Amino acid sequence: MKKTLLLCSLTVVLGLPTGALACSEPGAKPEIPDPTTAETAQMVKANNEVKAYVKAMEEYLGCARMSGGAKRDEISKLEEFAAEFNDAIKVFKSRNS
Repeated sequence: MKKTLLLCSLTVVLGLPTGALACSEPGAKPEIPDPTTAETAQMVKANNEVKAYVKAMEEYLGCARMSGGAKRDEISKLEEFAAEFNDAIKVFKSRNS
């Protein structure tokens, strides 16, 4: 009985940090290179970082406990960031075509 209780307690205690980490806000937004001077490798790297950031933010917003207004604000900021990167990609592509 004591072993079962100890095992259950240990499982709960070890499971808490994992659950808390699963819903942590991603770090800072990645930097968007200047599309007028950036090299292809820089844009590819930025593309991968932006995709990872957007995915991490979407996961965070899916599990974060925030009010509807706060969540809408975060989604709006994320959409603006994605649009800014898409604009940079367009400038970069027009420069290199």
